[in-house]
Amino acid sequence: MSLSLESPDRALTPDPPDRRRRRLLALLVAAAVLAAAVVTVLALRPPTWASGVSGGTTDAGFAAWRGSDLDVAGTYIDDDKSQLGVWPLLPGGDYDRWTGDLDLAVGAIGWDESWDAAAQGAYDDRWRASLQKIEKLWDRRDRGQLYLRFAHEMNGTWYPWNVTPEKTAAFKTAWKRYRALQQEVVPEAKLVFSVNRETLSGIDWRTAFPGRSQVDVVSVDYYDQDPHVTTAAQWTAEAHATDRWGGPKGLLAHQAFAKSVGLPFAVSEWGNDATLGEAPLFVTRMHRFFARNAGDGPGELLYEVYFNPKGADGGKWALWPETRQPATARAYRAAF
Repeated sequence: MSLSLESPDRALTPDPPDRRRRRLLALLVAAAVLAAAVVTVLALRPPTWASGVSGGTTDAGFAAWRGSDLDVAGTYIDDDKSQLGVWPLLPGGDYDRWTGDLDLAVGAIGWDESWDAAAQGAYDDRWRASLQKIEKLWDRRDRGQLYLRFAHEMNGTWYPWNVTPEKTAAFKTAWKRYRALQQEVVPEAKLVFSVNRETLSGIDWRTAFPGRSQVDVVSVDYYDQDPHVTTAAQWTAEAHATDRWGGPKGLLAHQAFAKSVGLPFAVSEWGNDATLGEAPLFVTRMHRFFARNAGDGPGELLYEVYFNPKGADGGKWALWPETRQPATARAYRAAF
């Protein structure tokens, strides 16, 4: 038997209306204060971007070496056979078990093919089959965001899908055909329009841009070359530079174009050529740019991928596991 210090009548009497209103008001005030605190914390938290590497080094080794996880990886299916084979995503392939974001560079046409033929639909069947296999392999388990970087670096001369002034109209028509296939077969993927920093194909590459509705992300491949940046003054000058045709060349110029067309920005490849010397300043300034411009709005940085193939060109780009540029590697680790 329990004893109560209150009378039975008082214990069963509900709170007066005024007391209930005060309690409700107190709860509402507490909820508002908590919501304001959450908003403040979120506002103070710096925006983040997806950071990663290409070159088959997606295991824990590179992440442990640099001291932070990899959010995105980059790989390539940039010839006719690998377009259809999609080797990196096959069971046992380099990216079979990769579950982060992926920048997949997809080749367009071969040396014996043309943009004119592509514009007429000559390669639609191959492109569709490639996309179908990508969709099947990518959807086998939970994965991150897939970025399809079609006809990357088309403003250069080293790929068969290069675009010169007389090819521009056909390229844009062919791009729209690929875009329609991508939206049909892999609608969850984002299609990336990616140029090289240096334009050698004789065009203002902006004239080849197929339009905002045809692209999800604007990207650049940005290497410390021509000239090799070693001072802050050089960095600033190069960041704003344009090429001989008036198109963007510098990092900030490329970003400004992305903003002008209302699309997010990415740096799908970046790195330093060790044969030209060390580049710690380049690495730290790149990281500063990423941190200051991270986000998913127009001109904001979605992701960046350091180009780290261990065997390519004698390993002149690589920072890990072996490097020809130890000071640059130390700067990268310190920044990332």
